Parts: sequence; C-alpha cells; structure tokens
Amino acid sequence: MIPGKDELERIFLEMCKYDTTNPPGNEESLALYIKETLESYGIGSTIQRVDVGRVNLLAKIDRNGRLPFLLFTGHMDVVPAASGWTSEPFKPVVENGRVYARGSADMKAGLASLLAAFIDLSSDERFGGNLAFLATCDEEVGCSGVKRFLEENTLEIAGALIGEPTSMRLASGEKGAVWSELSFKGKSAHGSQPEEGINAVLLLIDAYRKIADELGSIEGLTVSLNKISGGSKENTVPDSASCVLDIRFMSNISLSEVTEIIDKILSRFEGADQKVLLARNPFSSSGILVDYTRSTLEGMGIKSEPLTMTYFTDGAFIAPAGIDTVILGPGAAIMAHKANEYVELEEIHTARELYGKIARKFFQGCV
Repeated sequence: MIPGKDELERIFLEMCKYDTTNPPGNEESLALYIKETLESYGIGSTIQRVDVGRVNLLAKIDRNGRLPFLLFTGHMDVVPAASGWTSEPFKPVVENGRVYARGSADMKAGLASLLAAFIDLSSDERFGGNLAFLATCDEEVGCSGVKRFLEENTLEIAGALIGEPTSMRLASGEKGAVWSELSFKGKSAHGSQPEEGINAVLLLIDAYRKIADELGSIEGLTVSLNKISGGSKENTVPDSASCVLDIRFMSNISLSEVTEIIDKILSRFEGADQKVLLARNPFSSSGILVDYTRSTLEGMGIKSEPLTMTYFTDGAFIAPAGIDTVILGPGAAIMAHKANEYVELEEIHTARELYGKIARKFFQGCV
C-alpha cells in the first residue's frame, strides 16, 4: 500500500501544523509524527538525538549490500513567522491550489514529497537500490543536525537529493556564505559638540561602503547589511557600533579571501574588528546524480539546465563529504522566510513522481 494523492496532501498539511520554529526548533514532535507515518506503512526508522527536543530521523531501504545508498533528505525546522501574516502561520490554509503556512515551501513540501516517494519505493519489490530518508534538525541556524548525522554515519552514500524549494528546477550547487560581525570603536562626546568625539556609527557606515564597493566588484558576490546597532543616548556621540554583513559568493573567490578583504579595509579604522559568525563554502556537483536528474526532468518536460542556488542548505556539509549532491524541490525559493509563505499544492505530487523516477534511474539495472 502506498499513499494516494489525498493522503500525501493530508500528511503535508499535518506537517505544517507542527511549530518547529528555530530557535528553539523542537523538531522532535514532528520527527515522531514522521516515525508514526512510516510505521503505518510497515517501515521502521531511528531517532538520532542532537540536543534537547532536537533530533534527526533516519529510515532505510536496504536491498543490495554491494551498492551504496542514495539519500533523500530535508530539514524539519522553520524560521520565525514575522509580521505581515494574514492567517495563522501554523494553521495551514488551502486556497486556489496553494497551501499557506510557515514552512510550507521551506521545506515541508519537499520533506513530505521525499517521504511519499520513499514509501512508494519501499513497497516496490522491483526497486533494487539502497535508499535512505533523513529528516534533519537545525538547518536554519547551525546545521547541527546534518553535522551530527555525518559524524556518526556508517552508510556508504553516493548521492544526496535535497528537497529544498527550487520551483522544481535542478540546482547542482549553491553559493558560499559568510556572516561577518563588524565592530567599531569611537569616542563619546556631548551631542552638542560632535567635533569633540569620534562617531562609531559613522565609522561603520564608511567602512561598510568601502567593503561593499570592493566586494561588489566580484562577479556573483552579494553583500547585505542585515543588522546594525550603535549609540546609547539621544545626546551622546556613540563610542561603539556594530553590524552584521551577509555575504554570498561563488567559487571564483575563496572564503578566506573574502574575510581578508574585510580585514584589510578594517585595518584603516582604529579598533575595528571582524568576527565570523558563520562560514559556508560554495559547492558544485557534476556526477551521475546530476546527469540522471537532468534526463528525468527532460523526460517530464521540465527545464533541466542546472542552477546555482543563492541560499545555503545542508548540502554545504554533505557535498564536501564527497557525496554527489542535487537540490530539487517544490515551492519557490523567493517564498522562503516571507510572510504568507505558500507552495503550489500540485508541485508536491510532481516532486514525488520525480524523486521516484530519479531513484529508479540512479539504480537502473540493479536487481
């Protein structure tokens, strides 16, 4: 028995009801629901604890000891639901073929589709490959879930299909990322005598412009000033200020080169400092999983030219482990982290079909 279309939609809507906002995550409740769903189809799974309330879930189809595994994977956590929602973020609304809910696109639609395809393949006696389904925690903040899985993994994994939102387009890589916290020191003075002080906020602005100009000249690199703080009183020249830059870059520049450029500019500002909060290298895959995914998409009349995603995923850790990695999923990337996030319901059915076909093609000829 496999889930019908109505059942897949029910499972997806149920997933969207779980508040797995990160922080704190609380993915364990959703993982237990997925575990119960798998059990209802006669499939066992294991829970891997990462922290309090934070777990991964792993299920396996092991058909041939001579073959490696293909990994179906996605994360369970979602970002906070900020202002601007016209409905309850964790009470999914179905309207005009769309599901509105926090995490609908990023990425419970992909997770539900992967789960359904995994169940389909587990009931297919003709499927001769080895398939693992992994639901991770903490992708939206520290990726501690996928890190723990890779640290303790004993499976030989040849390829990974990540169901992040790509509007059903193939992504064979993603940009690198640096979140850099910059701090500046000035000199306080009375606001009526600014010439007696050194305004740390103005130093920050000056430095940011120089950094944005230099890094902005590098092809494919973006700089976003996402947090800023400074000053203590309305009538006091601020003697300290800080900001956080979100920098995304291609493989034409290294992570160390990005931070070195920032350090070089900061050296012109006395007392300025850089602290790297997060660092991810870009990756690009070109193995057989990419080839099989392209041919499967072409066979279904879907564009197959590979993209490079601007966001980062668990793939930033999976690909460097020597695993051919593809990102492909329902939902538009522009919906991620927005108010009134939605996914086209029909896309979860297309994704389910695609995932099954890709897995079969990956192990074609295996009996």
